[in-house]
Amino acid sequence: MDDRIQQIHESVKDYYSRLTTQKDGELASAACSCASGSIPDPVRKIVSELPEEILTRYYGCGSPIPDKIEGCTVLDLGCGTGRDVYVVSKLVGENGRVIGVDMNDDQLAVAEKYKDEMARKWGFSNVEFRKGFIEDLASAGIGDASVDVVISNCVINLSPDKESVFSEIRRVLKDGGILYFSDIFADRKVPEEISTHPLLLGECLGGSMSHDEFREIMKRQGWRLYAVVSSHDSPINNEEIEKLVGDIRYTSETIRAVKSPGRGAHGAPSGQPARPIAVPYPQQSCCSSGSGSCNCC
Repeated sequence: MDDRIQQIHESVKDYYSRLTTQKDGELASAACSCASGSIPDPVRKIVSELPEEILTRYYGCGSPIPDKIEGCTVLDLGCGTGRDVYVVSKLVGENGRVIGVDMNDDQLAVAEKYKDEMARKWGFSNVEFRKGFIEDLASAGIGDASVDVVISNCVINLSPDKESVFSEIRRVLKDGGILYFSDIFADRKVPEEISTHPLLLGECLGGSMSHDEFREIMKRQGWRLYAVVSSHDSPINNEEIEKLVGDIRYTSETIRAVKSPGRGAHGAPSGQPARPIAVPYPQQSCCSSGSGSCNCC
């Protein structure tokens, strides 16, 4: 791990450790905020059953949880205090499995604290949390082609090595597996003075990708198509931060992509750019091979 990546990791870890251990635990801006209006009713109902500490110490910008995931193995990148992990735990059911990966000890401590309580509440235990970096999932013990669905909620922007993140996602997904993530996007390439600013990094603004950057990464890593499931403006609501980012416009978007067989980073055909499709993928059965009863879509 080079010095730049390590420095950003430490900056982000320190930022979220302070938030997690502070009394109110609130971010300085509204950019990475799970507004209730962005959460589907079935998910909101499950969220209402979760412990308050998980909710107040959790940070996200959407609801990256696909339909029809009963029986699936789901991996949550940057799981934080485990809100989405515990929601997905109930949705995948007794025959499913959910793994949360995060690099922050303080966030993971909150998530782990409620494992037994949530297992009793749901009536089964199918959750585990692992410490690790989303750029190196092998270090967290995530094997090749071992998961049906990868989700992430406003975390990929925090990574200083997004190329490795999307490479690792392809590696761990089964053929036909689903990537479903919510994140903050910028309307242009973010300049260095913003992308290296500790406050802006922690607020999910400094590390945001532009759409062009995202398309290029997806192309290099072999993703042929992706769907923008939802997109809306992401207000900052903090004058100091608004001055720092200038006239950059941010949006919160949920993206869905499918791992096509045999389309790895080095196997992607030349001249085939990743491109968005105009409408979300249909909600229908699209199981990955070898996933048994999983009806993930």
